[in-house]
Amino acid sequence: MKDTLPRAEALVRMLLLRKSGEERLLMGADMFSAARALVAASLREQGLVPGSVEWKLRLLDRTYGAEVSPAHRQRLLERWRSSATPQND
Repeated sequence: MKDTLPRAEALVRMLLLRKSGEERLLMGADMFSAARALVAASLREQGLVPGSVEWKLRLLDRTYGAEVSPAHRQRLLERWRSSATPQND
């Protein structure tokens, strides 16, 4: 679905292109951080403990989805589980 008027789209594009590469990069980083904060808040509302293995896994899945290969996801899950388990010295 595309509901933006071509005139408005052209204006936004022109304004963005006036910004330096650094400004555009910072805008993108800020938007990513805001989106991630919204996801994190929704996970807390579901009762998940921030920093827990399940919270990290859900955050990863909601943030990156299919961009993370199943093998890499499994390696991360194993790393998080091993670091969450108290080590006996």
